[in-house]
Amino acid sequence: MKRLFFVCLLASMMCGKASAQFYLGGTGGFGYFSDMFQFKVLPSVGYEFNDRWAIGAGLGFLIKDDSAYVLNNYYGRFNCWNNGKLFVDAKAVTEFVFSNGGTAMNIGAVPSLRYKFTPHWQVAADVGLVGMQYDGDDWSPAFGVTANADLTIIYQF
Repeated sequence: MKRLFFVCLLASMMCGKASAQFYLGGTGGFGYFSDMFQFKVLPSVGYEFNDRWAIGAGLGFLIKDDSAYVLNNYYGRFNCWNNGKLFVDAKAVTEFVFSNGGTAMNIGAVPSLRYKFTPHWQVAADVGLVGMQYDGDDWSPAFGVTANADLTIIYQF
């Protein structure tokens, strides 16, 4: 079963057009998530393997209520549907939040919409997180669909 899954994953990665390229992005986000107000700024860099698969990472700042944190974000993006301009993506994310009180972590899936204005410029909106979060003591479910939204501007080389 594991081999079949790996073969299917590899085949879907190969099916896209060969248009590998780097991209730079910047995310600004705000919202109400896990019973507290959040604001974040997250510059990021990524690599698009083809029209289906991409990976990326970002490093920025997160403010929750009156505390500031360093946010480190890694993600993989799979394009589920597109019409050439509008894209519906599923992102698998791992976020690490570092502060004086310790390290917290979010792992999960994020639905995302992207719109390509030109061949180089895109805007994307992430609308929540479904997954797990670790606050330094234990794991708990993390769920926020309309509670927070991130807006990303992307420049593709």
